[in-house]
Amino acid sequence: MAAADPDRLSGRKAQVTGEFTPHLGRRTPADPVADADGRVVLDTLPMPAVTAPARGKLAEVARGSTLNLAGAAFSGAAAVALTVVVTRSFSKPLAGAFFTAVSLFLIAQTAATLGGYVGLVNFIAGLRSLGQESRVSAILRAAIVPVAVVSVTMAAAIVLAAGPLTRAVILGGQLGHAEANRAAAIAALRWLAVALPFAALLDTLLGATRGYRHMRPTVVLDRLGRSVLQLLGVLVAAVMGATSLLAPLWALPYLPAAVLAWLWLRRIRPRRGLHRVGAPTARGGRRRPAAAPVTRRQVPAAWSGLASKQLARPDARGFWRFTAPRAVATLAQITIQRLDIVLVAIMRGPAEAAIYTAATRFLVAGQFINAAISMAAQPRFAELFTVGKRREVNSVYQATTAWLMLLTWPLYLLAMIFGPEVLTVFGHSYRAGASVMVILAGAMLLATACGQVDMVLIASGHSSWSLMNGLFAVAANVGLDLVLIPKYGIAGAAIGWAMAIALTNVVPLIQLAVVSRVHPFGRSTLAAVLLPVVCMAAVPLAVRAVAGPGAVAAVAGIVIGSALLVAGSWRFRETLHLSELPGIAALGRRFGRRDGHTPDNPSAPRNPGSGL
Repeated sequence: MAAADPDRLSGRKAQVTGEFTPHLGRRTPADPVADADGRVVLDTLPMPAVTAPARGKLAEVARGSTLNLAGAAFSGAAAVALTVVVTRSFSKPLAGAFFTAVSLFLIAQTAATLGGYVGLVNFIAGLRSLGQESRVSAILRAAIVPVAVVSVTMAAAIVLAAGPLTRAVILGGQLGHAEANRAAAIAALRWLAVALPFAALLDTLLGATRGYRHMRPTVVLDRLGRSVLQLLGVLVAAVMGATSLLAPLWALPYLPAAVLAWLWLRRIRPRRGLHRVGAPTARGGRRRPAAAPVTRRQVPAAWSGLASKQLARPDARGFWRFTAPRAVATLAQITIQRLDIVLVAIMRGPAEAAIYTAATRFLVAGQFINAAISMAAQPRFAELFTVGKRREVNSVYQATTAWLMLLTWPLYLLAMIFGPEVLTVFGHSYRAGASVMVILAGAMLLATACGQVDMVLIASGHSSWSLMNGLFAVAANVGLDLVLIPKYGIAGAAIGWAMAIALTNVVPLIQLAVVSRVHPFGRSTLAAVLLPVVCMAAVPLAVRAVAGPGAVAAVAGIVIGSALLVAGSWRFRETLHLSELPGIAALGRRFGRRDGHTPDNPSAPRNPGSGL
């Protein structure tokens, strides 16, 4: 056999320069080549263009996380304010009925999305990293059409079954109380059903925008716009004293948000005319040559996760093969978060459901923070796993976990210490939920220390494992609830939820460590543990021990602890990777010499050995 053409022995060069043109049916300088004996030279297989270091990828995640965190802070505050308005304006049975109906709506919404938004984030991000932009349209159709059909069908079913659902679930079977409010509750459930398709499509469309690494639509439309309109709607219902308007005004914002999300997605997607070879992009420059679909033969063994399993078939079948397990897993997650409220309403009545809901509202802020970081990191994790950059995955995973702990641990520690005082915001009778706050805050400390473990597991291509973990946690949660709620009430529900939280984080953490050798623990996470524990737990407890109980001592301890936390975070900003956040690096260069640090040198490596 003749020696291979030297022009074809350029796969290694393609890997260095970032060229990626896996065309079918013809050879290109970046195609696999054979040696003189006809054997494929595996180390010359083309690799996608991922040349930016992990530091640049982490900075991009930081920018998206910062934007999402701003929206999450507002959305979390709006959610707490909404709960305060409802609990202060309406009786506990009426408030509990509203919270139960909303929980049913959110469970139905998650079921109707079919996990499509998760699949869109991973597939769009992965296909774009492989140069397969032309396949995105088919993936969008494969996701949106089933979601629309299923959500409309579920909405119709809820409208027809509104009466039985209201009597059995929302009003907890309390017929004496139901006689006075049954009609309003049935109407409210039907209004929620009308909004269900719009809510499901909103989540799906926003998932597609995040696949393009555009976080602004999620922040503007969902975190800000929807939250503001829902809070205003509840305020209007409270001022008018109209219980019947609570659910309709709360659900109404989903309609315009879904329409605007569709328009925004059309705006950020590349126009069809730009798909031709060498066409200019919207931001200037030239687009890479269009690539043909990737087959399994063209996926190098070094690739992992999505590339070798799902992106080799970027069609409807491949999409739902990946997404279907995730749909069930996502439903399991929302079931764990919301089913307790429904079960408490059924077994203990809507009044105790109202107390349980108020006691768990502090978790909302932490969940929004977690979601903000996850939304920014998910497409980056998908891209890194697609091209087998496991070391960079580990670096980004540890940094985002440190950010999550630094932002949420102060909240959970303060909830454990000042739980009864915090609950008086909803009314003095809601102090009965203090034990719930302590139990769930402890569980969330463990959960946030694991970072976005389930999302990382999914991005690694093990969505079926996420499914099994979620189902196992749901079974444990429901089983414990059925045993503990009748005897211990809302404390029993909190124990069941805490056990489910532990299972959904520890089990995938072990799976990732064994299979992918990825974990969230490092110097950054150690610093993120010590700072909140010292500043937001030890300091407030010490101040209260010296000054005695009372609002003044509590506020003083929190203020002193917060100041120390900010100072400590600035001191260890490099260890915590806070310099990647927008504006922090500039402040570090300006004030670095004053605190003993040298200004950042863009050409010098940062944190040797960490991959950053």
